[in-house]
Amino acid sequence: MTLIPHSREWYARLARELGGYRHPWARVLDGPDPELTFDALLTERLGPAVRVLEGGCGHGPDAARFGPLAGRWAAFDAVPELVAQARVNAPHADVHEWNAKGEVPPDLRGPFDLIVSRRGPTSVILRLPELAAPGAEFLYVGPRLDVPQVPERLAAVGWEVRGEWRVSVRARVPTRQDWATRCEWMNEPERLPEWDTHAGPDGLPYREERYVVLASQSSSASNPE
Repeated sequence: MTLIPHSREWYARLARELGGYRHPWARVLDGPDPELTFDALLTERLGPAVRVLEGGCGHGPDAARFGPLAGRWAAFDAVPELVAQARVNAPHADVHEWNAKGEVPPDLRGPFDLIVSRRGPTSVILRLPELAAPGAEFLYVGPRLDVPQVPERLAAVGWEVRGEWRVSVRARVPTRQDWATRCEWMNEPERLPEWDTHAGPDGLPYREERYVVLASQSSSASNPE
């Protein structure tokens, strides 16, 4: 059965076959990983008194890596298979199944000092007034340079963008088999001939892009605990 890329079923297949939210194909960056900016901004905001909510936690790599640095690390994902893996990979975290829509699960009602999302659902932005403690911050990294719904949604809930980073580095898919695997998973068989036309000795080049945004409550948006 052909699955729609990035659908819940697609992510469930990743969890079953690869043990988590990972690329099924190899890719090599010829420059710094754009997500290092997100890592640095996140690390400097953690501490024993900081309560963190992670949207779209996948199989729990950030909860496992950064969670011990926070006072509390709660997280959610919409895919049950990934939630189960996150609970194993990050046993100290409080992980729940949720899609950032509908009623907030009782254990995710916070309040939280920092809400983060690494390629997770941007719909969590619309829930910030319900989830955030006074003075809270929101940190997001997404896979495209142009993510208009992020600043628009932040403005809709009265949050201010404090910093934006738009990073693009040269990357490459190293082998034809990796490219074929990518075309299969992304349901793009028509792109297979691109390898024969454009690949060089080191693989098929492309641009790896990331958009990072840091936002905080405006003074009029702060909610009492």
